[in-house]
Amino acid sequence: MGDINQLTYLKKQIPTTMGPILEVGSKDYGNTSTFRSFYSASEYIGVDMAQGEGVDAVVDLVEGTGQLPLEHFDLIICCSVMEHVRKPWVFAENISKLTRVGGQIYICVPWVWRYHPYPDDYFRFSWRGVTELFPCLEWTSIEYSTNVPGEFIPITETSKHIDDKMAIHRRVGILNWNRRKYLPYLQLHMLGKKIQ
Repeated sequence: MGDINQLTYLKKQIPTTMGPILEVGSKDYGNTSTFRSFYSASEYIGVDMAQGEGVDAVVDLVEGTGQLPLEHFDLIICCSVMEHVRKPWVFAENISKLTRVGGQIYICVPWVWRYHPYPDDYFRFSWRGVTELFPCLEWTSIEYSTNVPGEFIPITETSKHIDDKMAIHRRVGILNWNRRKYLPYLQLHMLGKKIQ
């Protein structure tokens, strides 16, 4: 389950896929968008840490891959999950094992966001950090989104500091030179293809 910008990104980057799909973090809490209905023509499995609507299998991907078939999935969707994972390097390795060669992984994680535990909140990820967690993937379509629907900002080698240019400054205290810098809420969207 994801927010409107995550669904918008998927519709733009992966409008169709016929292979099997795994959604990590699929439990419906009533305030998110569904990806399952968008890919209704494909085999679709939703996993989460707890049973609930939208969950086909309860799997802790830090502990292993459970009964999920290895090298099976053509697309893995993992939105707003990795910040809650206590060992994201193990989690990333297990997700990679589930993806077939040539398959894709869509990762969306917070870069600038408030603390939000489920069951806890451990990490924020830069785009470079995500690439290090998934060495078997070739990454494309790296973008930030804000909390504004449809607002995406591409990240390239020449614009890798674009987040800093989005900052605003507010005066603090009575002296003009005391200014606090604020970055907007930013989510990181990345699409990777398994190459090995």
